[in-house]
Amino acid sequence: MQVKDIVASKKSSGGPLGVSSASRIKEAVAIMVKHDTGSCVVTDDKGNLVGMLTFREVLARLNANDGACMNTEVGAVMDKDPHVATPDDTVDQIRQVMTQHHIRYLPVMAEGKLTDVISFYDVARAVAKQTDFENRMLRNYISDWPEEEA
Repeated sequence: MQVKDIVASKKSSGGPLGVSSASRIKEAVAIMVKHDTGSCVVTDDKGNLVGMLTFREVLARLNANDGACMNTEVGAVMDKDPHVATPDDTVDQIRQVMTQHHIRYLPVMAEGKLTDVISFYDVARAVAKQTDFENRMLRNYISDWPEEEA
C-alpha cells in the first residue's frame, strides 16, 4: 500500500488546511478547531509549503510564554523543515518516519506541489483495513482447505 492509496481512501476535504507564516496563532488554532484537526500547513503566497504548525508547536509556545502566544506569528512557531511524503512512498516507509520522529501529520508532495496531509490516524485506518481484508482472505482460504485422505 502506498501514500496515494491512503489519500484516495480519505473523505475529500477540499485539500490541506493552510495559513501563511504571517498569520497569527489564534487564526491557525481557530481553523484547526473548526475542522477538528491538529495541524495546518504553512504556505507562501504561491501555495508552496514553507512549514507545518501542529498543536505540539502551539502547546510548546504556550508553555514557554506562560499561556500567551495567540498573537504570535505562525512563522515564529512553525516547524520550518517538516518531513514530507510522496504519493509513491509505501506505508511501511512513512510509518517508520512517523514513529521514529514522533510525527502525527505528514504533508504529501507531488511534483513539488502540496497535495494533502495525512495523519497517523489515516495510516492506522488504512493498515487496519488492509489487515482486515487479508485476514478475511486467509480465513476463506483456510475454510476451503481440502481434507487429507487417510
